[in-house]
Amino acid sequence: MGNFGGSLSWPLELSVQAQRTVLASARDYAMRHPNPPRMGPSLGILEYLNSNQPLSAQAMDDPANALETLLSTPRAQAMGQALQTQLNGIATATSASDYVLAAINLVLDPQSLDAPAWNKVADFDLTQTEHWGKPASAIRDGLSAHLVEQGDATPAMAKVAAHLLLARKAPELLIKDIPDSVTYGSPAWVSLSVAAATIEAQTPGKVPNMTFTQVMMEAESAGLQDLTVTQQAQSDALRVWGLVSGTLSAQEADRYGPADKQKVRSAFNAQANERLEASVQIDTEIPSRRAIALAKLKERFGEDVPFEEKLLTVKATTQPHDEPLYNPNRTPAGRHSLLDIAMSGLHAYQWESEDPRVIEATRGKSLAFDVNSVFNEQFAHAVDLRKKGIATTVKQLIARLPLEDRQTLEYAKLEFYQNPTYRLSTGFTGRTLERKNPKLLIKATSADGEKVYEIDLKQGAISRVRDTVLTQPRPRNGSLVYPIERFTPAHVSQSALDLNKGVSTPLPIPASFSSARTQAIADVFVEHLDIDGEDAVKRAKGTTRHDQHVENEWKLADFFLDLVPLRSAIVNFRDGNYLEGTFDLGMDIFGFVTGAAGAASRVTKVAASAANTTRKAAKVAKILGTTVVSELNPLSGLGSLVEEGSRLIGNGVKRVRGASGGYDLTKRVSAEHGPVTYGTFKIDDHVYEADTIVSNGQRYAYDPAKATPYGPPLEGFNPLDTLAPVHPPKHFHGHRNNLVGTDGRPVRPRKPLPSGDYVESMRGRLEADHFKPDTKAETVRRFNEQMAEYYEAIDQNGLPPRPAIPQVPKQVPASELLTETLKVSPGVVLGESHSQMASFRVLYDNVTTLKSAGVTKVYFEGLIDMPQGLMDDGIGLLGRSRQPRTNPTFEQLCKKLKAHGIEVLPLDHYYLTRHKDLRGVNLATTAGNGSTTRLREFNYYAAETIQANSGTEKWVALVGNAHMNTSEGIPGLAELTGSIGVGVSNNSHVKSQIGLKVKGHTPDPALPLRPEDAPGDLQIFVKP
Repeated sequence: MGNFGGSLSWPLELSVQAQRTVLASARDYAMRHPNPPRMGPSLGILEYLNSNQPLSAQAMDDPANALETLLSTPRAQAMGQALQTQLNGIATATSASDYVLAAINLVLDPQSLDAPAWNKVADFDLTQTEHWGKPASAIRDGLSAHLVEQGDATPAMAKVAAHLLLARKAPELLIKDIPDSVTYGSPAWVSLSVAAATIEAQTPGKVPNMTFTQVMMEAESAGLQDLTVTQQAQSDALRVWGLVSGTLSAQEADRYGPADKQKVRSAFNAQANERLEASVQIDTEIPSRRAIALAKLKERFGEDVPFEEKLLTVKATTQPHDEPLYNPNRTPAGRHSLLDIAMSGLHAYQWESEDPRVIEATRGKSLAFDVNSVFNEQFAHAVDLRKKGIATTVKQLIARLPLEDRQTLEYAKLEFYQNPTYRLSTGFTGRTLERKNPKLLIKATSADGEKVYEIDLKQGAISRVRDTVLTQPRPRNGSLVYPIERFTPAHVSQSALDLNKGVSTPLPIPASFSSARTQAIADVFVEHLDIDGEDAVKRAKGTTRHDQHVENEWKLADFFLDLVPLRSAIVNFRDGNYLEGTFDLGMDIFGFVTGAAGAASRVTKVAASAANTTRKAAKVAKILGTTVVSELNPLSGLGSLVEEGSRLIGNGVKRVRGASGGYDLTKRVSAEHGPVTYGTFKIDDHVYEADTIVSNGQRYAYDPAKATPYGPPLEGFNPLDTLAPVHPPKHFHGHRNNLVGTDGRPVRPRKPLPSGDYVESMRGRLEADHFKPDTKAETVRRFNEQMAEYYEAIDQNGLPPRPAIPQVPKQVPASELLTETLKVSPGVVLGESHSQMASFRVLYDNVTTLKSAGVTKVYFEGLIDMPQGLMDDGIGLLGRSRQPRTNPTFEQLCKKLKAHGIEVLPLDHYYLTRHKDLRGVNLATTAGNGSTTRLREFNYYAAETIQANSGTEKWVALVGNAHMNTSEGIPGLAELTGSIGVGVSNNSHVKSQIGLKVKGHTPDPALPLRPEDAPGDLQIFVKP
């Protein structure tokens, strides 16, 4: 049943008038077919459908199954048939259920017709302040209660009704096992919402059946399926975040124009970057005095010295003038290692050794090192970074609180309290500090009274606690007492913490993360921790004996690990890298969903290291979902870029989702319904383009994905005959669900051209919006301009470096030549005569060889991207004979490559290199007759496509001989990609397939290839 939207979720959803008809007809049907008198009237439409065969309470605990059961009842099907008849809709296997689902949605949410709102479902405000900082379950329960209060559902059926409404309008609220820390409107909620929307766009109804982990693990791949959908999902999610975070006012969120979108995007990215930086800072590696000492010892004495063996003793017993700080009264006794001396600063003594390795290494060299000063400098920097990370953590915790608590902390007078542990002295007349408590208590006083909060960084939470905690401390335990002590910060002014008397009523919504008050609270908390004064920190800074250094560094590591939850599900282990751990997929304290592995079995090790760009990049790589949001489409004055079932493609025309675009019309015939015709028609003052069929003299919309017609008859149809193919979203089986709602919102304009290099950005894909009558000229102009710049840059700077060609002094098997070539080259360009089968047989017979060499992609000339997928545009034929290749066919070759995990990709483009929209342009490619144009266009396009797709992966490309290496003065594909060209051709004198380097017969790169030439840096010959 998809997302339970029924006909409201068709690619071409019902017109507004048709929806009104469904709503009125459903109510009329219920009046004309009432319950038996003994039952009495039903409260709502779901109760009405449930009255003849009532579901059990247990069945209604599973809303999805309950809805499917209700739809299968005779009463539901009869109502659906009546609605279909009323609209003269075409009958299909699911049409009756689709009309009933639309009726249920409209009866429960009639406001969507007359007063649609971006943030409301059944007049229930999803963005109301009571939901801010709350988990998804609170919103689901709130909607259920609202439906009961409004008389739209009974308490027993409210959960089912809420599920149906949310499945179409806000499916992210139905995801299972969402952590409570993923609160509504938080940055983590943005990531979840975007992931849910992009998954739903591909498979409507999928998200409510997924867990949080499953959704986030699929987030990246789903977000890449249709970048327009992803962009719209981000825009919708940021609208909610902007309102909740205080970045947007309610008026700005309702308006949500271009300036508002830019404002919220900038604010979100600034906070995301600060949180990301903090997640790196809080993991900053604490330096190791041992590692510093070892590095300096190796630098001075070399590698092959027993630095850690205790092979030295003090030669003289007289005390030097510079006595080590740790013990001013005694000469070091016993044996020491070079590491001991360097770490503990014992160079002032005269040391001797009987070990020849030590004697030789240290002869004439000083044992003085600046280990302590280097350590202390690095240590101070690391602690400072950790402080900054902790401060940002506190800001994040405040920002995700419910609004009432955010307002209290923002505007009330604040006082702070600590709860340390003291040990009473003998006689109980004095006490000594036993242990500090990292938790900090905050008393907030305002006109509403007093509230007490506790900041617990280890639990990653700020929470309300009972007021009496300040007046009733924990009872004494033997000699241990736990007093509550006022903490007055020295570095935060009292004025920053006083009651804000000038604030208006009702209290404004604070921008909590970035406010001065939040920063003050964070600074107070960091000062309260007194990290610099912590005993573990003092010991780490001081100069102590070597046998105490490691112990102290462990204590320091434990101090930080105990202070903050570095990762969810963290398990620390001591294996020489004391700040390393393992983690599972989960939500970290900064709201990032982390995990590069599966939820239970694939665990990734995260090593703590310096806070630098590399670490930050590594952190980003392990974050699932949204981190920062790229530029939102500036054409937001038109509203939503994507409507539930259609896209704006120019001149006010909307293309229905999944429509073919009219390509190859004569071949598209429905076996059941006859020819499928593409054309335009008008609904609700909008012009649409879609596929259609004719049934019983009426024209209906046709869904190519489901191969079925749907909906009421279409009026004013005008057929179109165009060769402009579209690229529909892959695996698109239903309607695209927007995050909150779409009623009354316009649809997106055509996709704009990418801002960077066109070919590199498109990566071999065809985007039909770029080749419409009003856009094609600009696209082609951009392509030609960038191609000219590309070749001009080569003329000025030269070609990229190429690998050394492997030496092949004698014949070798073709598999060996390919293996050796791929060892030194990023890829191999196979050049062929299109009239021969040699290259196909080499590829087919050496698939396992290519796989073993690391090849992940094989590219083909004469293969183009089309709406229905990749299309053979000549590579499957033997040259101009137009006879199919056999043994293997192109299909068989592709199947074998894919079976071994090797992707097949195109190197030609319908418009830019094949020019199939222009008669005759792609025909003249013989030498001296259009060949240089073809060489320039194809070689440029193919090189950019390969480099954009393959990156550092190994690849193979099959092209005509003229494209392989430089020909007619045009750099070849091998030269442009810094790879090696291998010519493949028939030779009746070989036994099978052999590789070698032909001497002589080298082509002249300034001229076209000649019959006697042996093209390629290397050659493979195949027995025909």
